[in-house]
Amino acid sequence: YKPTLSPPVYTTPPPVYKPTLSPPVYEKSPSYSPPPPYVPKPTYSPPAKPYVPEILKAVDGVILCKNGYETYPIQGAKAKIVCSEPTAYGKSKEEVVYSDPTDAKGYFHVVLTHIKDIAHCRVKLYTSPVETCKNPTNVNKGVTGVPLSMYGYRYYADKNLNLFSVGPFYFTGPKAAPTPPKY
Repeated sequence: YKPTLSPPVYTTPPPVYKPTLSPPVYEKSPSYSPPPPYVPKPTYSPPAKPYVPEILKAVDGVILCKNGYETYPIQGAKAKIVCSEPTAYGKSKEEVVYSDPTDAKGYFHVVLTHIKDIAHCRVKLYTSPVETCKNPTNVNKGVTGVPLSMYGYRYYADKNLNLFSVGPFYFTGPKAAPTPPKY
C-alpha cells in the first residue's frame, strides 16, 4: 500500500492590521489682531470746593506808662502773645509770638499767621525801653494775660481780617505799690 499525499494547500495568513496614519492636520492659529485701545473708565470725583481764603487773625492794643498822675504812651515797648495748644496725652505745646515795638502813640499790632486756634491765646506785657517805667502792672490783665477767647473781634472784609483789640496795658515806675502777699 502506498499512501497518497494530497497536495499541500496553502492559505494566506490573515492580514496584520497596520493603521495607516493620515498626515497631521494643523489648526490655523488665530490671526494677530491688536488689542482694543485703552479707554480709562470714568472715575467719580467730587465737585471741587470753591477757594475760600484763610481769615487772618491779628491783635492790637496800646501800651502806656503811668507814673503817679502822669500817663503817656511808650514808644518801643513790646507785648507777647502766649498760645498753649493742646496736644496728645493731655499735654500742651506753648507758642510765643512777640509784637513789633510800639509806635510813638504806644500802639502795637501782631498778625498771628501760624496760630490755628486763637481761643488758647493770652496777650501779656513783655518789655519797656523806658528806664523809669519798666514795671508791668496787671491793669487789664497785662501781667496774667488777657485771654483772646473772651474778646470779640472786628472783621475787616476788605483785608479778610479778624482784629482782636486788647488793653490798654500799663508799665509803671520803680515806686510801684507792692502787691500784697497771697495767703
